Amino acid sequence: MAARELADGPASEGARSDGAVTRALRVLEALSPGARKLAEIAEAAGVTRTNAHRILGVLTDAGYVQPVGGGSYRLAPRSAALGAALGLAAPGGVERALHELGEKVGATVHLALRSGSHAVYVHKIDAPGPVRMASSIGMRISLHCTAIGKAMLAALDDAAVRAVVAEAGLPVRTPNTIGDVDALAGALTEVRALGYAVDDEENEQGIRCLGMALPRDGAPGGGISISTLTYTTPRDQLISYRAALADTVDQVATLLA
Repeated sequence: MAARELADGPASEGARSDGAVTRALRVLEALSPGARKLAEIAEAAGVTRTNAHRILGVLTDAGYVQPVGGGSYRLAPRSAALGAALGLAAPGGVERALHELGEKVGATVHLALRSGSHAVYVHKIDAPGPVRMASSIGMRISLHCTAIGKAMLAALDDAAVRAVVAEAGLPVRTPNTIGDVDALAGALTEVRALGYAVDDEENEQGIRCLGMALPRDGAPGGGISISTLTYTTPRDQLISYRAALADTVDQVATLLA
């Protein structure tokens, strides 16, 4: 009997683990059409509401799911990043719009979506030529020192900005990084006036970016940026791309609505 218990124990544990993974995957699949309520998710996944709520909590903590209010949930940026790696993260028109922008300006283009107090790259279009930036799909970025992040923060009120800072801090990455909340508030005032944000070697030395917020469900849910090498693209030239960037933001916002 003891031998049977030893033989069966790991298998039974593995079966339980496999069952939990399968249920979690079914919950993710139930969310794929868009935001859904708990009862709908549970029914579509074939699990109880209690199990669905527990699984959604774990997936939320891991960054794959996010609550959207009213007892509803949707896939979060980390799921989008996983899908993007397979070419499945968004309608084909999004990738096409980003490619067109990249070709027009001859620079690297990023699309990131907000994930709590950070953002996550879900699309990247490399610039022509042999030089490749170190960024990658699925990479988490700070909001205070990136063009996308500052554009998103500028769309929030002061209390919301300070809440993000309280959670994420203001880690200094380069000599140009803004490391003081009051200085950040002043920079965001300028971003609001201009309608765009510039990362002037604040996240990485030698890299300058132009970014705009991407509205999603009436809030700054992400952003798009054009990233350039400082030694090949003067600041004024980068800023001259703002109209092309704004057009792409409008296109992508419509496609993701």
